[in-house]
This record gives sequence, structure tokens and C-alpha cells, in this order.
Amino acid sequence: MTESFLTVLLFLLLAIWVGGMFGFGALYAPVLFREVASRDQAGQIAGQTLARIDTLGLIAGGVVTLIALLQAFATAAPLDVVRVVIALGMVVLVGYSTAVVRSRLNAIRAEMGKPIDQFEETDPKRVEYNRYHKLSTRIYGIVLFLGIALIVLSALRVG
Repeated sequence: MTESFLTVLLFLLLAIWVGGMFGFGALYAPVLFREVASRDQAGQIAGQTLARIDTLGLIAGGVVTLIALLQAFATAAPLDVVRVVIALGMVVLVGYSTAVVRSRLNAIRAEMGKPIDQFEETDPKRVEYNRYHKLSTRIYGIVLFLGIALIVLSALRVG
């Protein structure tokens, strides 16, 4: 595979993944939670969508990391090494979010047995759910920020 093909593939995968994350967070989720009558149902739809974005991230992120690694081996440039670290960090964060955080969120919801809005804010299950949800949101924001940084650094590399 040529260097230009790998670069185009890297940008394409990042555009799909990071663009999907941005689109979900900035466009889709706000409308979903505003328009769907049940916050619980909106949350279930959002959770399914996020699971797909995470799967995309694990696949695209793995390929992006591999491409960045190949480019770093070819050049040994510090910028390319930084790109590998960022790409790998993104994949690790998505993996952790999927395997640990989202799994725990799903388990808590199952344990609750009824919509989360029917629990008081101080209920231990709701407190735990909110804590994991906040962590999930933070990880999502960090991965999105890192993705944007990776796009910029990759553009600087080409330009």
C-alpha cells in the first residue's frame, strides 16, 4: 500500500468516526432528548447509538492506530509518534468505556427494573448511575477532543 493511500484511509476513517461522534453529541442527542416523550426511552435509543459509535471507533481506531504506527516507523518523526500515542489512547478509552463504563450502566439499569426518572436523585442506584453516566460523558468528550487533535496533527503532517 502506498503512503498516499494510507493517508487517505486514515483521514476517511477519522472523518467518519470523529464526525459521527460530533454529529451525535452536537446534533442528534439534543434533538432526541427534546423530542422523545420518555427520557428513559430516549436514553435507551442513545445508548444503542453510542454502542454503534463505539464499535465503529474500535474498528476505525484500530486501523488508524496501525496506519499511524506504520507511518511512524517509516519516518521516526516525533509528530508521527505523538499521532500513534493519541490514536492508541482513543482506542483504549473507547475500549474502557465500552467494556467497563457502559457495561456497568446497562447493569444498573437492569437492576433498577423501572425507568430511572422514577427514582429519587438521592437513591443509591440513581447516584451510581449518574456517576457512571458522567464518566461516560467525560470519556466521550476526551475521545472527541483527541480525535480532532489527531485530524489536525495528521493534516500538519501532510501539509
